[in-house]
Amino acid sequence: MTQETNQRQMYQPRKRLSPEDLEARTRAVVIMTLAGVLLFSVCALLYSLIFVYQPAEQSPNDAAFLKILEPLMFSIGGALTGLAAGRAMSTGKKEDNE
Repeated sequence: MTQETNQRQMYQPRKRLSPEDLEARTRAVVIMTLAGVLLFSVCALLYSLIFVYQPAEQSPNDAAFLKILEPLMFSIGGALTGLAAGRAMSTGKKEDNE
């Protein structure tokens, strides 16, 4: 084989993804990113509670930090639940209509 023929055989264009495949990949990336942020936040919070010296009473800075972090973690958890369940709910509605 010549080198030109070998190069043509090596290059094969990718098939175009369908809109459903693109949506599934995008949803997966978003879910993995949000899950990573939530996991990192929980691990950082647990580390600070377990391994960092805590005085007998909570400092005002810690209280403010927890007051900000709590709704943030709940909203990320809710977004993850909505993203994971959203596709299943829309698929179920399509099957009911057919």
